[in-house]
Amino acid sequence: MATVLYVDDEPAIRRLVRRWFERRGVTIITAESVDEARRVFTEHDVAGAFIDVWLGKETGFDLYAWITQHRPQLKERVVFITGDIDAGVADGTDLQALGRTVIAKPFELDDLDMFVRQWVDRPARTSGRVAEQSP
Repeated sequence: MATVLYVDDEPAIRRLVRRWFERRGVTIITAESVDEARRVFTEHDVAGAFIDVWLGKETGFDLYAWITQHRPQLKERVVFITGDIDAGVADGTDLQALGRTVIAKPFELDDLDMFVRQWVDRPARTSGRVAEQSP
């Protein structure tokens, strides 16, 4: 079964997202840091990822750079999450960073659902696992 990764340094949000999707039959793994997310990618078949932009000493952009190098088949299946979008900017228009969709916090869990359904219904094509290298 395909797994979706949610990376955020806020435990309450991770817990809420995991519980909401698990009730809907979707396997969600959460991570609180870039290092933990990299570990998830090496241990699980991840179908897509939601990544908070600000994660402590490393950012979601750092993790995205790692994904493009080590899991390139997933680079189109990343959505960034951030609380740093001005309310006047988040007016329903599509925001992007590094060519990826950005969802503003606070968000509705339904906002994530459309991405999860696409990822789970249409798994990423892989030609085998990319060899693991040090971060």
